[in-house]
Amino acid sequence: MKILINTYYFYPDITPRAFRAFELAKEFARQGHDVKVLLPKSGFDYSEVCQKYNFSVDFVDYGKPADISGGSVSASEPTFVRKMLRYLLRTPTYCLFPSGRSLKFYFYAVYKKLKKEQQAYDIVLSIAFPFDTHIGATMAFGINKQLASAIKVADYGDPLYKNPALPACPLYYWIDRFIASRFDYISIPTDKALSVYTTFKDKEHIKVIPQGFDFSEISKADYQKNTVPTFAYAGTFYEDIRNPTDLLENLYKLYQKGVDFKFVIYTKTTNSNNMKLLNKYIKLLGDKLVIHNMIPREEAIYELSKMDFLINLENLSESQAPSKLIDYGLTGRPIYSFDQLNFSVEILMKFFNTDYSLAISVDLEQFDIRNVASQFLRLIDRSN
Repeated sequence: MKILINTYYFYPDITPRAFRAFELAKEFARQGHDVKVLLPKSGFDYSEVCQKYNFSVDFVDYGKPADISGGSVSASEPTFVRKMLRYLLRTPTYCLFPSGRSLKFYFYAVYKKLKKEQQAYDIVLSIAFPFDTHIGATMAFGINKQLASAIKVADYGDPLYKNPALPACPLYYWIDRFIASRFDYISIPTDKALSVYTTFKDKEHIKVIPQGFDFSEISKADYQKNTVPTFAYAGTFYEDIRNPTDLLENLYKLYQKGVDFKFVIYTKTTNSNNMKLLNKYIKLLGDKLVIHNMIPREEAIYELSKMDFLINLENLSESQAPSKLIDYGLTGRPIYSFDQLNFSVEILMKFFNTDYSLAISVDLEQFDIRNVASQFLRLIDRSN
């Protein structure tokens, strides 16, 4: 079986979408399928990775992949005028370029590449974010009729339409509807988002297929209780939907009262929008707050397994769910989960005192990459 994976993020990127694409490529190839991955041209040499996992890569000529999670990487605070201009231009800019300005016209580069593709694939799997991957593939399907000989699947992480992280834009509905009209199936990682997608695709053709990982490659540390309560968070923060301010404010109050602890964060330290939510507390909390840049997933799981417990800051949206919960579950450590409007100091103190009765559990079996890949492959049988 020939499979094409159209993605912007891929190994060695450290994002949920990169993990999604890389794990699927490895597992499809392991099962004996002919797998090609289409991704932006960059300076990374994939020859060793392709040889190790037995898949091939091809490139969209669009330069080196950029950080599109928001904002520049400048450490300086923007002026009031620049802030106002950003605010005024935010909605029209994102209506025109829903994936961000750094990706403007990436959809056209994908379209040009795929419309000339000579191979016919049993499965064309397009993975977003960014949404341009879907838009470019959708346009190409109209020209290159033989590109997908069996099924076309649009895999979404977060929705475009009604995405709380984006400005409200009526155009998004029509973009998603255009995408849905050309793809046979939409796949989503959680059923929390189902109601969003049924507005432009019938429920029968929307499949909930969770994030998947090869658990055999995971190693954990031998946990030993830390001398002071030590806990961690891994991931990016967003001002609107995943804001750590309430947590950090309360930690500062505990610090002022003499409560001892250590909070370790693995995050995108080069992203100014991310770091502006933390900078104030770096000064206030001193050595109680330890911030590291993102590290490879396997390393992160190992380091997180040394913690007394983990923090899961939920997205402030029913249509989104952090994929980090899978990694957290693999560490074997207790998880305190809350959203930015429902943090509880009382519950945190229970965790400080090793009372983990309110920790959430994660069913890992559903995230086994063998089961996840099989769910995609079964879509072919459903279409026959």
